[in-house]
Amino acid sequence: MQLVDVYADRHITGRTDRRPEFQRMISDAESDKFDTVVVYTTDRFSRSKYDSVVYKKQLKDLGIDIRYAAENIPEGPEGILLEALMEGWAQYYSEELSRKIRRGMHDTAKKCKATGSTPPIGYKVGADRRYEIDPEVAPHVFHSFEMCLDGCTYADISRYLADHGVLTGKGNAFNCTAVRRMLTSRRYIGEYKYSDVVIEGGMPVIVPEDLFYMVQEKIKKDHPTHVKSAEYYLSGKLFCGLCGSNYKGISGTSKTGAKHLYYKCTGKDCDVKNVPARRFEAFIADEVAAAMRDPAMLDMVTDKIYRVYLEREKEQPGEPSDPEKKLARIEKSIDAIVYSLEKRPGSEALLQKLDALEEERQAIRTDISLSKNKKSPSSFSREAFREGLQVFLEGFDFDNSDRMVERILDAFVRKVVKTNEKILVELNLTGVDPLELEDLIEFDQNSDWWSSLSSGRTLICGTAAVLVIEYAA
Repeated sequence: MQLVDVYADRHITGRTDRRPEFQRMISDAESDKFDTVVVYTTDRFSRSKYDSVVYKKQLKDLGIDIRYAAENIPEGPEGILLEALMEGWAQYYSEELSRKIRRGMHDTAKKCKATGSTPPIGYKVGADRRYEIDPEVAPHVFHSFEMCLDGCTYADISRYLADHGVLTGKGNAFNCTAVRRMLTSRRYIGEYKYSDVVIEGGMPVIVPEDLFYMVQEKIKKDHPTHVKSAEYYLSGKLFCGLCGSNYKGISGTSKTGAKHLYYKCTGKDCDVKNVPARRFEAFIADEVAAAMRDPAMLDMVTDKIYRVYLEREKEQPGEPSDPEKKLARIEKSIDAIVYSLEKRPGSEALLQKLDALEEERQAIRTDISLSKNKKSPSSFSREAFREGLQVFLEGFDFDNSDRMVERILDAFVRKVVKTNEKILVELNLTGVDPLELEDLIEFDQNSDWWSSLSSGRTLICGTAAVLVIEYAA
């Protein structure tokens, strides 16, 4: 046989077909690049009985043979039966091994030891595999809680962490979502958790309980979690511009037995009237739809999103500018380690380093493969971006059906602040930090700000995009 290519997915389970090299092999098969696939054993092709049948049938239809280097499978019906039995055994072995691993990790968790995942920010794994406080990062975690209690926004905290070089477990810069996740993690008050194992005092304490719970109360008040309701489409998004409290969904039953839905302000001393849910939701959706149909407003939204897009696409500092060059360096390092292993075949350090480099090489190859199909930012003009946004908007056939109202509010609306005369709708623009509720309320109370606006529907694009709507209760 003449060797055409080698397809190797290292450190990826064979129980899935989502393997870059495996899919490249299937693609090359369709291009008639080879006529035979050689694998070491049946479980190297796949450990999923379903995937094995599907892809082997696909290769067979293309006239491609599959041969095994370490297994003698005869041709004919006996070979078909033997191959099926071996594939079934491979899947059984994989699932049994997975079960043993889960059981082992569960036992490890009961001892409050690290189970192999990246340690939480502020911690490191000690020699005994127990969590220890990271003296360099933990102070920044503690200060983040203090900043939140002092009234700093998630964006302020993310900038503080970025200025001090603190990254997430995946090596990314903190965004607002990651900051909230950190501020609500009970690990920092000593609670160890893995799956269904929860142990109080299982981790070193970084944040005192009194500080932690005060921060939780502030987060609950200032940043209520948006829990989507099947009946209340603005649940978690609607706030009162008079007292600053959020609205909650309530219902009532008329004399005829009909059910009516309302939004009620949760402020203790606020006497604003309840809002009919369906009528109010349809009103907001209709105003947002009308704004999106206005070419001038669409241009403003396009400009805002496009600026964010360009900022996101800028090359991050510290990242390699040429993945191919980095891949070449890794290949040289792998060759050097392989050469060293010939002289020291039992070196655990060299073997571990080789595994790490091979894993990194596979990740870079995947990134290179994906980047070849991705257009560079410069290929997208502002006009092309607007056309793409227009196509997206045309996917919403704006009407008054409940389903369409729900889709509009979900896709375009981040926050709604209602007073007796005006409504402020903050649009949901990806990559833009949300405005604080106090900022939106200040808009309504600032007469000078309002005097600069024309009557009727207005869109303000500054820190965020805010739709201002005149409203009569």
